[in-house]
Amino acid sequence: MRILGFEISRGASIDAAAPDTTPARQRISRGGPRGGYRRGFQAGVTDRLTSKWTTTDETVNMSLLRHLRPMRARSRDFGRNNEYGRKFLSLVRTHVVGPNGFTLKVDCRRPDGKPDKPDGDRIGRAYRRWTKRGNFDVTGKLSETQFDALAVNMVARDGEVLIRMVEGRDRGLHRFQLQLLPGHLLDEDHNRDLADGRRIRMGVEFDAFMKPVAYHLRIMDGSADMHGTASQRYERVDASEIIHLFIAEEIDQWRGVPWAYVALRDAKHLDQFDEAALVAANVGAAKMGFFQQKDPEAGPPMGGEDADGEDGYGSGGGDFVTSAEPGTFDIIPDGYELKEYDPTYPNEVYDPFTRNVLRRLSTGLLVANHSLTGDLTQVNFSSIRAGTLDERDMWKTIQGWYAEIKAHIFERWLGLALIHDDELKSLPYTKFDKFNAPVFFGRRWDWVDPKSDAAADREAVALGVRSRAQIIRESGRDPDEVWAELQAEADMGMAQPHAGGGGNSGGSAPASTTD
Repeated sequence: MRILGFEISRGASIDAAAPDTTPARQRISRGGPRGGYRRGFQAGVTDRLTSKWTTTDETVNMSLLRHLRPMRARSRDFGRNNEYGRKFLSLVRTHVVGPNGFTLKVDCRRPDGKPDKPDGDRIGRAYRRWTKRGNFDVTGKLSETQFDALAVNMVARDGEVLIRMVEGRDRGLHRFQLQLLPGHLLDEDHNRDLADGRRIRMGVEFDAFMKPVAYHLRIMDGSADMHGTASQRYERVDASEIIHLFIAEEIDQWRGVPWAYVALRDAKHLDQFDEAALVAANVGAAKMGFFQQKDPEAGPPMGGEDADGEDGYGSGGGDFVTSAEPGTFDIIPDGYELKEYDPTYPNEVYDPFTRNVLRRLSTGLLVANHSLTGDLTQVNFSSIRAGTLDERDMWKTIQGWYAEIKAHIFERWLGLALIHDDELKSLPYTKFDKFNAPVFFGRRWDWVDPKSDAAADREAVALGVRSRAQIIRESGRDPDEVWAELQAEADMGMAQPHAGGGGNSGGSAPASTTD
């Protein structure tokens, strides 16, 4: 038996036993040593400096329920009444869609994998007929390029837009047209729990796996389009007819967020600051002044002959000088002195401050500062190239996202075009998968030094690290179309392009046309 570290046995005296080697239990404090500095994730510490920083773990859908409607209204105001908001939306339309829109190539393939150019060309011609103004959308006002530009503009401004695919005998050339619908037709307050795990969240009906199955669109009765008051009645539209166009930022996100949501507060503050600065500059340019009585015993200045006021103040102005003309000199009345009111604001700190806010603004909008502001005073060739390339990668990402939407629309159109288009009726519907091979090319951009870029491309082709087809695709064109144009020029006897470079102005021998 062991008691207090001593071994006690019957018939034996109590002797000191060997030290106990059993490890003792220790209590580990989460806070570390008492009185010591607690190390950890500092972003989770709440102290006097972070007491106003939110600690609510809120999902994007919880924020959208409370803030989408006012945020959308402010984003619309930003695009309509703010110079930088208008410029941002212009950048979206220009760089995502561009002046000529997306280029389509129908890459039909035979069973052996070789291109079937005749079938691809026939489908491409039919598609171009459908995308003309009058056939493409239900209003008859928009061509494909105009429709795409308006759609991406609405997504950037409102965060979302709805594209309804409408079929019917009266729906144009191929009995299929598109309709653009604003996101506010989905009622943010329309939320219900349905049977079988289905639910309606902010006007969108989901199944148990949060897949959209229907959209509940508010019905605009009577003159609701003029005064904006929508009814509480809804039209349930199956999800197969609607494309809910928005870029999700979190899992299971219900609705879209305006792209400028991070920059809206800074934009509003800068707008108010600029307005105050302009008013101050206008007041300062007016050079206002006041006559201050210096001698307490001096009476009011007397009026002129046409004075009809009391105490010497007349409508003629008396001895007070209230206007100035070039080359005139006047006398200040006795006992008075002139105090100028000359505000010096905006001063030398105005420009650095606004530059800093605009840098924050452009960062929040994910565009280069010189693209948003047009200010090139503080950039050089290297900095503008780095900023522009990063911005163009973002535009390419958005183009890829929108090209997938267009491929989905192409699939729906093709199913009807194979039935109703005169040129496509001879194609077998059983080969639908072969014909459903669209490739949409977004616009590309020229560089400020195209000669150097062309030389770099030529050297990359010579080294075998790039192909001519890749270079043409990066320019936003279809390689087959370019080669067809070159062949047509050759048949007409025009000089063929040369791959010459360096200091040889005459160029080198014609390059091989093999890819």
